[in-house]
Amino acid sequence: MAGWPPKLVKNKLIMALVTTNPIVNGLSGMLGNTIVFKSLRGKTIVTSRPRPARTQSEQQRQNRSKFRQAATWAKTMLRDPQLKSYYQQQAKKLKLPNAYTAAITDYMRKPQLKEISRRDDTVCYVVRKKDFALKSVALQLSSTEETTLHVNGGAFVFSLGEQEQQHRWQVTVVDHAGLRYVLLPAAHYGGCHEV
Repeated sequence: MAGWPPKLVKNKLIMALVTTNPIVNGLSGMLGNTIVFKSLRGKTIVTSRPRPARTQSEQQRQNRSKFRQAATWAKTMLRDPQLKSYYQQQAKKLKLPNAYTAAITDYMRKPQLKEISRRDDTVCYVVRKKDFALKSVALQLSSTEETTLHVNGGAFVFSLGEQEQQHRWQVTVVDHAGLRYVLLPAAHYGGCHEV
């Protein structure tokens, strides 16, 4: 076995890298209750058995819960042949392993509302979701009716004058898979809220 003495890779102790042994090359799984064989990027790695943390922080619980929701959502979305085809295309484009991973990535990414320019008393904003399509974007000024915005090169762009910016406003976004978000400008407690 090559790779002695042990070294740290991503804060984990690697006991050995197997390079020329045909018996264990490509092997994966646990031997007994102590040694684990893993295949990573074409190399067989031998490590000690990982020990899960005994306690989880609130943030870890929230992240795990969100990932469970994303996994369930992705499985549901991939039952639709059109969405599956869309996510297969996105996986190739983003160099992800499969449509399932692309769907989870889509679920985890939130749309962004950003100011892109100011001219005189007009501010121009853009709404986009990195690497994924948005189905519709609607702007609502105070208590007036919603105005549907049109796509411009994969993003939704709109301008507000000084008077319009004085009032509370929000943007409602529906992404390609039907998830709905409400975006608020930074001046009014900015952020992305899933509805």
